Amino acid sequence: VLVVTPMVQALRKDGSGGAVRRYRLQSPSATPRYLTAADRTIVRRLEEVAYAPSGLAADAEAEELLRRILATGRARWGSPEALPLAEAAPQPASLDWVLGPDGSQRIALRLAPGLQSFALPAPWFLDAATNTLGPLDCGMPAATLQRLLAAPPVPPEAAEQVAAELARRVPAVPAPLNPGAPEALGGKPERRLLLTTMPLAADPWRPRGSEPGALPVARLRLGYGPLDCQPSYDATPRTVAVGGRMFRLTRDAKAEADAATRLGAAGLVRLSNYLPLAHAEAARGDFILPPHGGDIDWIEVVTTLLPALRAEGWVVTIAEDFPVRLAEPEGEIDARLNEGSGIDWFELELGVVVDGERLDLLPLLLRLIAGGRGEALVEHHDDDEPFLLPLPDGRLLSLPMARIRPMLLALAELFAEGRLDPSGEAPVRFTRLDAAEALALEAASGLAWQGGEALRALGRQLAGAEGSIPPVELPEGFQGKLRPYQAEGVAWLQFLRGAGLGGVLADDMGLGKTVQTLAHLAIEQAAGRLEHPALLVCPTSLIPNWRREAARFAPGLRVLALHGPTRAQQFQRIGAHDLVLTTYPLLARDHAVLTAQPWHVVVLDEAQAIRNPKAETTRQAMRLQAGQRLCLSGTPLQNHLGELWSLFDFLAPGFLGTEAMFRRQYRTPIEKQGDAPRQAALRRRVKPFLVRRTKEEVVHDLPPKTEILEPVEMEAGQRAIYEGIRLAMHSKVRAAIAARGLARSGIVILEALLKLRQACCDPSLLKLTAAQKTKAGSAKLERLLELLGVLLGEGRRVLVFSQFTSMLALIEARLQAVAIPYVLLTGDTRDRETPVSRFQAGEVPVFLISLKAGGVGLNLTAADTVIHYDPWWNPAAEDQATDRAHRIGQERPVFVHRLVTLGSIEEKMETLKERKRALVAAVLQAEAGGALRLSEADVEALFAAE
Repeated sequence: VLVVTPMVQALRKDGSGGAVRRYRLQSPSATPRYLTAADRTIVRRLEEVAYAPSGLAADAEAEELLRRILATGRARWGSPEALPLAEAAPQPASLDWVLGPDGSQRIALRLAPGLQSFALPAPWFLDAATNTLGPLDCGMPAATLQRLLAAPPVPPEAAEQVAAELARRVPAVPAPLNPGAPEALGGKPERRLLLTTMPLAADPWRPRGSEPGALPVARLRLGYGPLDCQPSYDATPRTVAVGGRMFRLTRDAKAEADAATRLGAAGLVRLSNYLPLAHAEAARGDFILPPHGGDIDWIEVVTTLLPALRAEGWVVTIAEDFPVRLAEPEGEIDARLNEGSGIDWFELELGVVVDGERLDLLPLLLRLIAGGRGEALVEHHDDDEPFLLPLPDGRLLSLPMARIRPMLLALAELFAEGRLDPSGEAPVRFTRLDAAEALALEAASGLAWQGGEALRALGRQLAGAEGSIPPVELPEGFQGKLRPYQAEGVAWLQFLRGAGLGGVLADDMGLGKTVQTLAHLAIEQAAGRLEHPALLVCPTSLIPNWRREAARFAPGLRVLALHGPTRAQQFQRIGAHDLVLTTYPLLARDHAVLTAQPWHVVVLDEAQAIRNPKAETTRQAMRLQAGQRLCLSGTPLQNHLGELWSLFDFLAPGFLGTEAMFRRQYRTPIEKQGDAPRQAALRRRVKPFLVRRTKEEVVHDLPPKTEILEPVEMEAGQRAIYEGIRLAMHSKVRAAIAARGLARSGIVILEALLKLRQACCDPSLLKLTAAQKTKAGSAKLERLLELLGVLLGEGRRVLVFSQFTSMLALIEARLQAVAIPYVLLTGDTRDRETPVSRFQAGEVPVFLISLKAGGVGLNLTAADTVIHYDPWWNPAAEDQATDRAHRIGQERPVFVHRLVTLGSIEEKMETLKERKRALVAAVLQAEAGGALRLSEADVEALFAAE
């Protein structure tokens, strides 16, 4: 195989189709045995030509040799894999004059399109389309043609003389061009700047510090009319030709130098400073960034320098291959909610038109936020600066920071709450649970959203917009008149049902959560929607109360109480009732029946009972099948925010994320770090699904409540016992914390606090030998008896609460000794209705109640005085107990006495109690408050001496 390859480009260097090129035929370096005699002749001739100075172009027998090669059928052009070459018939060619940039001109071949020429004694052509070679016919001897093509360029001043000579000697050759007299060209140049890239091949060409590949450059050019020139310091006039026209150019060297200086002042440096001398001249108009770093980058060049240069009259162009290119939006940014499936979910799209196509900005913004750059970009840019958003094609979309800032901040907040995909890839979707937040995001974004009208209308209702939730009519069978706030609560429950949502009715104790729930169920029954019964789960002590209240307000509801040892006999009757009552302890025992039954609505009364998500009761509650889930609780948050998460995990699993996510996003920042923004974000999240009204807000005719702190000073014997216990427990707590740390010393700390509290109540509770020997009494018990004597003398009716049933037994014995009538309610009381009825009927003036057994679910409006014998750090539990008397139906002022032993653990716990109260208020009522945290310093303060 003989391969024909190009060796040297000769004559024409402008690359036009008429260029004559010089080629060499290559042969194998050794002569294989399988060559024929004809092949050997060709190889010998090729070896002779290979060492000739002019090669085939000067060989008189070159055409004959080429024809022999083609005749073998084994000639290839360019590579052995190409198709065989064949000889074609001669093709016509003509001669033409080509004007050079300096005004000189030379003669060249003009070929048919698609043909290439190469030099033999007479020029030949290559037709790559047909894979053929052949001679060119110019209508003149080959020797004459060869001399014409090899002639030097004709300067402008000799064109007329050459034309005359050619007309005389070679009439077939056209006369040289006559461009005419040069036009004068000069003045101030047009400053032009092209941002492009140049390849970096050899290391000596690469500026120090740059990477291999393509180097971004700013290419300075000076425009004089149709001429585009590199910078030059030579102002000498010279003749140039462009487009067949001649010009006499006089350049403005100072203006050109000033243009280069302007770029240098902006922070760019000349590329020629970093190139070898041989290449510096060619690159003297190219500028780059400082290779060793500087105060400027290409983004700043594009966003700051280029607009300034345009304003100064420069013509600026950015090439397609330049790494930093700007895109400008066409029109304003708009937001759309695209409906997915009914009202189940909606997907947000933030769009703008770029180059005639609509582009969704949201995925691009989310990637910035997920990469941790969103807030930083916002913080370090003023409203009048452009916000540059990277596009997939490498361009930077320039957006007004004032327009994009609100949306970027709102999205960053959602991301911080764990509401968005950490990768930033997933779309932003809103469900019905997110309707209120979607509305808030719309307001924060500063954009008028389009689409998603149903979701946005739901958001307005969830946000509690004025008049957004219409009132409802109570059915005729409902007995009782609702107060205005209660009617609003029923309308809210109905609205949630219509939207397929659940919620927490968290009104203060005594404001009628029971009657609002019964009205909700009565409406459902009257509307024919109770195709399945409703299930109400409550503490065991409240079963009688719910039966009594249902019979009073909604006698039309068929109520079944699943309670007692014979309840299994009632299971088959569940479907024949409208309202089924059960208790939290029975959820685990009867779960097979209760979780298999579909319920129209499941209501958890005193829903704080499921505050432990790992408890069996909570797990079974989660398994209940319900069209709607509701929680009733005057204290949805008693101890920590995890209790609130548990309630909402029942209402809408996943609404507040996983427990671990909730702890990371909300609980730890709020409880341990006092993070007010996180606290506000949590409140915004739960507020649409939690309604809480306090007595002060809605019941203006409720009699006043007066809280009185009753300080009690321990007598000497009791003080001695208390101090002995404090010292011993302080040492024990310190040792436990030192050995195991604060987090793992909880049991020891609680045991120590319990003993100190018992010492404050009555030393005999401790069953200590020292207390029996010293016969230390209880100053607090004596104060209680004094207080009861005064109160009963005034005709007061009194509730006495204690957390210790053993303390109630001591109080009971003293009341018997002084013949004060009373009734008692503890966890051991089987018949709860009798003591309640006796007290309400006025048969006895004193009601002794354990806080655990009677702190909820009792309506004791016959009492006008509440005494907390042993107040503790949880204010919610105390408030619940107080609200047994201070509730709807109470007509007399209520006085609350709290017995606090001075210089004791009870007095010190008041500080922690205020922290707890602040936390509850901040989450439920949006009041600012400190975080709840029990640190080692707190523990030390509790046990330290006064």
